[in-house]
Amino acid sequence: MKLFEKTLVVYKPVEGCLKLAGLASTVLRTYGVDTYTITVDDLYNQATYRGEVPRFDLVVSVGGDGTFMKSAKCAGYTSLILPYPCGKRNAYYEHGLQGIDRVVERVLNGDFYLEYIPLYSICVEESCRIFINDAVVASVDLGKAAKFRVNMESNVVKTSIFFEGDGVIVASSYGSSGHSLSAGGPIIIPEHESLVITPLNPLQTGIKSLVAPPYSKVELWAKSPAHLYTDGDHVALLKGGNGIRVEHSYRYLKVIRFSVKRDTWRAVIEPRQCVF
Repeated sequence: MKLFEKTLVVYKPVEGCLKLAGLASTVLRTYGVDTYTITVDDLYNQATYRGEVPRFDLVVSVGGDGTFMKSAKCAGYTSLILPYPCGKRNAYYEHGLQGIDRVVERVLNGDFYLEYIPLYSICVEESCRIFINDAVVASVDLGKAAKFRVNMESNVVKTSIFFEGDGVIVASSYGSSGHSLSAGGPIIIPEHESLVITPLNPLQTGIKSLVAPPYSKVELWAKSPAHLYTDGDHVALLKGGNGIRVEHSYRYLKVIRFSVKRDTWRAVIEPRQCVF
């Protein structure tokens, strides 16, 4: 009995990733798996402009973190996702893996375990979407400080902050290693399903990131017009006063892993080292 009947191989459109995707597809077809191959850009455009992407048992993501996030969101949370690194930033990928042909064979033989990565919901009025990494609200007029308000509520904590600045980032524990880290936020280990709230360039001194407990609800407002981004994609232009609600979606990505322990700090910090 085959573990997988239908598989999608998604790759970053560069030569090295194309070769790896070709090797993965060859192994899958050799094992009799119905396999489709597509670039991450084509997949994302298909999902954005043509509606929902057909469901697959397995999605192989060959690229960096951007490829992983787009592949995962387009393919849906019902598929198993196999990330294979071929990019500059690989926080979602395991390091030190064998060749992709051997890795795919291990997966087909059931030699793996699953990591569950939480998905978060962000809603503007009645319009909601899912994000994996982070949501960013940035003032339209970056030459002038805007006013922001953030409410956070959990089972044991309820608090609000007001500040003036360029925007605010709400990041997942995985997303804490991205834009939020660059803005001075902490790195949160992935197993801790927290949200990190990081103000962007606040005028008020002493305002630092707030780590919200797991399953917290976060609401924020920008007094003036602002851009909304999720996982690096521009999704809306907000009118002044639009309320935004962020919370756990209670859905998870099922990501294939081979090692029980991973060096999270190394995966985050190494690609950020300066090269002269």
